[in-house]
Amino acid sequence: MNLAIIGNGRLGKAVGKAWEEAGGKVVARIGKGDRLQPSSWGADIVLESSTPSTALQNATACITAGLPIVIGTTGWHDKMSELTECVNANNGYVFHATNFSIGVHLMNKLACIMTQSLEKFPQYTPSISETHHIQKLDKPSGTAITLATEIEEAGGLANLNIESIREGEVIGKHELIFESEVDKLVLTHEAKSRLGFARGAALAASWLIEAKENNASGIYTMNDMIRDL
Repeated sequence: MNLAIIGNGRLGKAVGKAWEEAGGKVVARIGKGDRLQPSSWGADIVLESSTPSTALQNATACITAGLPIVIGTTGWHDKMSELTECVNANNGYVFHATNFSIGVHLMNKLACIMTQSLEKFPQYTPSISETHHIQKLDKPSGTAITLATEIEEAGGLANLNIESIREGEVIGKHELIFESEVDKLVLTHEAKSRLGFARGAALAASWLIEAKENNASGIYTMNDMIRDL
């Protein structure tokens, strides 16, 4: 299968490598300043990994051209209604995630269990800490926002405090912390490399291609894919 990649950053390069290792072909790499011409790429699917300010525009161009698209960019989700409108109007196929790592998805599930287990112990105050490399644009990270949303829903919480740290070349570290006067409970996911993100995104792309083959248009997330694995 042929993949086109919008954005030539760390995620785009890692996913391209994972896609080729799995037997696929990268037919186009669209960088900053390149003209967006989806119909000319010869692609079966697109990975969007550019910037928060350009993600929606790139996605709608691909959807309009009839291409399924996996969105790996974060920080654009306030425009979800516009994306939904485009998908509905064009019977489009979109897969989006703030993090494609299977480990992060599992952490979210464990975090909900942890939160529900501590509901009867109000002496513990929950918070989230996330650390990334200094080049990361969005703050807090999309992964941290997703984690906060899930545990707020699981535990009837609101306005969870998120600490964002940007230092060095940290790939990604997320911690859910429950702290009391006498102790602290911490659930942590720390990425050792970008391989987990890349393999997860490549898997998402293959999954979305199958959804298109089944004429199941719509907007999908990691939860949808995990249920099928």
